[in-house]
Amino acid sequence: MKYQHGVTSIEYTLLATLIAIAIIVGVKATGEANALSWADWTGRVIAAVKSALSP
Repeated sequence: MKYQHGVTSIEYTLLATLIAIAIIVGVKATGEANALSWADWTGRVIAAVKSALSP
């Protein structure tokens, strides 16, 4: 019985590790997409302001 408890603990630890890795990868991908979106938006605003201010 003692060994079965240890095996179960290892399985839960591996499962928790895989879930944590999936969360980290997902958050990173979302952050990168968000950063690209803001960079595009900022570029468009700057271009619009420059266009409006040029004679």
